[in-house]
Amino acid sequence: QEVAKMVRKGVGRLAEMQNGDGGWGWFSGNREYSYPHTTAVVVHGLLLAKKNGAEVSDKVLARGVKWLEGYEQKELQKILNHEKKIKPFKAHASNLDAFVRMVLEESNKENSKMLDLLFRDKLKLSTYGKSLLGMALHLAKDEERRDAVIRNIEQLLVYDKENQTAYLNLRNSGYWWNWYGSEFEAQAWYLKLLSATKPNSKQARGLV
Repeated sequence: QEVAKMVRKGVGRLAEMQNGDGGWGWFSGNREYSYPHTTAVVVHGLLLAKKNGAEVSDKVLARGVKWLEGYEQKELQKILNHEKKIKPFKAHASNLDAFVRMVLEESNKENSKMLDLLFRDKLKLSTYGKSLLGMALHLAKDEERRDAVIRNIEQLLVYDKENQTAYLNLRNSGYWWNWYGSEFEAQAWYLKLLSATKPNSKQARGLV
Protein backbone atom coordinates (compact mmCIF):
# COMPACT_ATOMS: atom_id res chain seq x y z
CA GLN A 1 0.00 0.00 0.00
CA GLU A 2 2.84 2.38 0.83
CA VAL A 3 4.59 1.67 -2.48
CA ALA A 4 1.32 2.22 -4.37
CA LYS A 5 0.92 5.56 -2.58
CA MET A 6 4.46 6.58 -3.54
CA VAL A 7 3.84 5.62 -7.17
CA ARG A 8 0.61 7.64 -7.36
CA LYS A 9 2.35 10.65 -5.86
CA GLY A 10 5.35 10.34 -8.18
CA VAL A 11 3.29 9.86 -11.34
CA GLY A 12 1.07 12.76 -10.34
CA ARG A 13 4.03 15.05 -9.74
CA LEU A 14 5.51 14.19 -13.12
CA ALA A 15 2.19 14.98 -14.78
CA GLU A 16 2.11 18.35 -13.00
CA MET A 17 5.63 19.15 -14.20
CA GLN A 18 4.89 18.47 -17.86
CA ASN A 19 5.59 21.59 -19.91
CA GLY A 20 3.09 23.25 -22.18
CA ASP A 21 4.76 21.77 -25.26
CA GLY A 22 4.41 18.21 -23.90
CA GLY A 23 8.03 17.69 -22.86
CA TRP A 24 9.87 17.89 -19.56
CA GLY A 25 12.85 19.90 -18.38
CA TRP A 26 14.57 20.63 -15.10
CA PHE A 27 11.80 23.04 -14.14
CA SER A 28 8.21 23.69 -15.11
CA GLY A 29 6.27 26.95 -15.14
CA ASN A 30 7.77 30.28 -16.18
CA ARG A 31 10.65 30.05 -18.65
CA GLU A 32 9.96 26.35 -19.07
CA TYR A 33 12.24 24.57 -21.50
CA SER A 34 11.93 20.92 -22.49
CA TYR A 35 15.05 18.77 -22.84
CA PRO A 36 15.15 15.61 -24.97
CA HIS A 37 17.08 13.54 -22.42
CA THR A 38 14.81 14.52 -19.53
CA THR A 39 11.70 13.92 -21.62
CA ALA A 40 12.98 10.51 -22.76
CA VAL A 41 13.72 9.51 -19.15
CA VAL A 42 10.24 10.55 -18.00
CA VAL A 43 8.37 8.89 -20.89
CA HIS A 44 10.38 5.68 -20.43
CA GLY A 45 9.56 5.72 -16.72
CA LEU A 46 5.86 6.35 -17.27
CA LEU A 47 5.69 3.56 -19.85
CA LEU A 48 7.37 1.21 -17.39
CA ALA A 49 5.02 2.29 -14.60
CA LYS A 50 1.96 1.74 -16.79
CA LYS A 51 3.24 -1.66 -17.89
CA ASN A 52 3.44 -2.65 -14.23
CA GLY A 53 -0.09 -1.58 -13.36
CA ALA A 54 0.26 2.05 -12.33
CA GLU A 55 -2.42 4.54 -13.37
CA VAL A 56 -0.81 6.80 -15.96
CA SER A 57 -2.73 9.38 -17.98
CA ASP A 58 -2.85 8.41 -21.64
CA LYS A 59 -3.01 12.12 -22.51
CA VAL A 60 0.17 12.89 -20.56
CA LEU A 61 1.98 10.00 -22.22
CA ALA A 62 0.72 10.86 -25.70
CA ARG A 63 1.90 14.47 -25.38
CA GLY A 64 5.34 13.32 -24.20
CA VAL A 65 5.65 10.85 -27.06
CA LYS A 66 4.57 13.49 -29.57
CA TRP A 67 7.27 15.86 -28.26
CA LEU A 68 9.91 13.15 -28.71
CA GLU A 69 8.67 12.41 -32.23
CA GLY A 70 8.98 16.08 -33.14
CA TYR A 71 12.48 16.28 -31.67
CA GLU A 72 13.57 13.13 -33.51
CA GLN A 73 12.27 14.43 -36.81
CA LYS A 74 14.32 17.62 -36.42
CA GLU A 75 17.47 15.62 -35.60
CA LEU A 76 16.86 13.30 -38.54
CA GLN A 77 16.58 16.30 -40.84
CA LYS A 78 19.90 17.66 -39.50
CA ILE A 79 21.65 14.41 -40.45
CA LEU A 80 20.07 14.45 -43.90
CA ASN A 81 21.07 18.12 -44.27
CA HIS A 82 24.70 17.20 -43.65
CA GLU A 83 24.73 15.15 -46.82
CA LYS A 84 23.47 18.20 -48.72
CA LYS A 85 25.64 20.71 -46.81
CA ILE A 86 22.55 22.60 -45.69
CA LYS A 87 22.43 24.25 -42.26
CA PRO A 88 21.52 23.29 -39.60
CA PHE A 89 23.21 19.91 -39.86
CA LYS A 90 25.11 17.30 -37.90
CA ALA A 91 27.42 14.60 -39.18
CA HIS A 92 26.00 11.49 -37.53
CA ALA A 93 23.36 10.04 -35.24
CA SER A 94 24.12 10.45 -31.54
CA ASN A 95 23.73 8.63 -28.24
CA LEU A 96 20.76 10.86 -27.47
CA ASP A 97 19.20 9.85 -30.79
CA ALA A 98 19.60 6.20 -29.74
CA PHE A 99 17.89 6.86 -26.40
CA VAL A 100 14.98 8.75 -27.98
CA ARG A 101 14.54 6.05 -30.65
CA MET A 102 14.49 3.32 -28.01
CA VAL A 103 11.79 5.12 -26.02
CA LEU A 104 9.75 5.71 -29.18
CA GLU A 105 10.07 2.03 -30.08
CA GLU A 106 8.67 1.29 -26.61
CA SER A 107 5.79 3.59 -27.59
CA ASN A 108 5.24 1.65 -30.86
CA LYS A 109 6.35 4.65 -32.95
CA GLU A 110 8.45 3.45 -35.87
CA ASN A 111 11.11 5.40 -37.76
CA SER A 112 13.09 3.07 -40.00
CA LYS A 113 15.20 5.91 -41.41
CA MET A 114 16.55 6.92 -37.99
CA LEU A 115 17.18 3.27 -37.14
CA ASP A 116 19.13 2.90 -40.38
CA LEU A 117 21.26 5.95 -39.58
CA LEU A 118 21.87 4.84 -36.00
CA PHE A 119 23.03 1.45 -37.20
CA ARG A 120 25.21 3.09 -39.83
CA ASP A 121 26.79 5.31 -37.17
CA LYS A 122 26.95 2.69 -34.40
CA LEU A 123 30.73 2.98 -34.06
CA LYS A 124 30.23 6.65 -33.15
CA LEU A 125 28.08 5.63 -30.16
CA SER A 126 29.29 4.92 -26.64
CA THR A 127 28.72 1.45 -25.19
CA TYR A 128 25.69 2.88 -23.39
CA GLY A 129 24.37 4.20 -26.71
CA LYS A 130 25.02 0.89 -28.46
CA SER A 131 23.02 -0.92 -25.76
CA LEU A 132 20.11 1.48 -26.28
CA LEU A 133 20.35 0.97 -30.04
CA GLY A 134 20.39 -2.79 -29.53
CA MET A 135 17.21 -2.55 -27.45
CA ALA A 136 15.57 -0.32 -30.07
CA LEU A 137 16.40 -2.86 -32.79
CA HIS A 138 15.07 -5.66 -30.58
CA LEU A 139 11.78 -3.83 -30.09
CA ALA A 140 11.66 -3.24 -33.86
CA LYS A 141 12.13 -7.01 -34.33
CA ASP A 142 15.30 -6.41 -36.35
CA GLU A 143 17.19 -9.42 -34.97
CA GLU A 144 20.03 -9.46 -37.51
CA ARG A 145 21.19 -5.92 -36.83
CA ARG A 146 20.42 -6.25 -33.11
CA ASP A 147 22.77 -9.23 -32.86
CA ALA A 148 25.44 -7.35 -34.81
CA VAL A 149 25.29 -4.56 -32.21
CA ILE A 150 25.50 -7.10 -29.36
CA ARG A 151 28.59 -8.67 -30.94
CA ASN A 152 30.14 -5.23 -31.20
CA ILE A 153 29.55 -4.58 -27.49
CA GLU A 154 30.88 -7.99 -26.51
CA GLN A 155 34.32 -7.06 -27.76
CA LEU A 156 34.63 -5.16 -24.47
CA LEU A 157 33.43 -8.05 -22.31
CA VAL A 158 35.89 -9.38 -19.72
CA TYR A 159 35.37 -12.61 -17.76
CA ASP A 160 36.62 -13.27 -14.24
CA LYS A 161 36.80 -17.06 -14.12
CA GLU A 162 37.58 -17.20 -10.42
CA ASN A 163 34.49 -15.22 -9.41
CA GLN A 164 32.43 -16.40 -12.41
CA THR A 165 31.53 -12.83 -13.22
CA ALA A 166 31.73 -10.62 -16.29
CA TYR A 167 31.90 -6.90 -16.94
CA LEU A 168 32.38 -4.45 -19.78
CA ASN A 169 35.80 -2.80 -19.83
CA LEU A 170 34.53 0.55 -21.09
CA ARG A 171 37.75 2.57 -21.18
CA ASN A 172 35.59 5.66 -21.68
CA SER A 173 37.71 8.26 -19.92
CA GLY A 174 36.92 10.73 -22.70
CA TYR A 175 33.25 11.22 -21.79
CA TRP A 176 32.74 9.88 -18.27
CA TRP A 177 31.04 13.13 -17.20
CA ASN A 178 28.23 12.76 -19.75
CA TRP A 179 25.11 10.68 -19.14
CA TYR A 180 26.11 8.24 -21.89
CA GLY A 181 29.48 7.73 -20.23
CA SER A 182 28.02 6.34 -16.99
CA GLU A 183 29.82 3.07 -16.32
CA PHE A 184 27.06 1.62 -14.14
CA GLU A 185 24.17 2.57 -16.41
CA ALA A 186 26.02 1.23 -19.45
CA GLN A 187 26.50 -2.13 -17.71
CA ALA A 188 22.86 -2.11 -16.62
CA TRP A 189 21.48 -1.36 -20.08
CA TYR A 190 23.67 -4.03 -21.63
CA LEU A 191 22.26 -6.46 -19.06
CA LYS A 192 18.73 -5.34 -19.94
CA LEU A 193 19.51 -6.05 -23.58
CA LEU A 194 20.83 -9.51 -22.71
CA SER A 195 17.83 -10.17 -20.45
CA ALA A 196 15.56 -9.49 -23.42
CA THR A 197 17.56 -11.49 -25.97
CA LYS A 198 19.54 -14.28 -24.26
CA PRO A 199 18.81 -14.30 -20.51
CA ASN A 200 20.39 -17.71 -19.87
CA SER A 201 23.69 -16.89 -21.55
CA LYS A 202 27.12 -16.92 -19.92
CA GLN A 203 27.32 -13.18 -20.51
CA ALA A 204 24.04 -12.44 -18.72
CA ARG A 205 24.84 -14.70 -15.76
CA GLY A 206 28.27 -13.12 -15.40
CA LEU A 207 26.93 -9.58 -15.41
CA VAL A 208 24.23 -10.41 -12.88
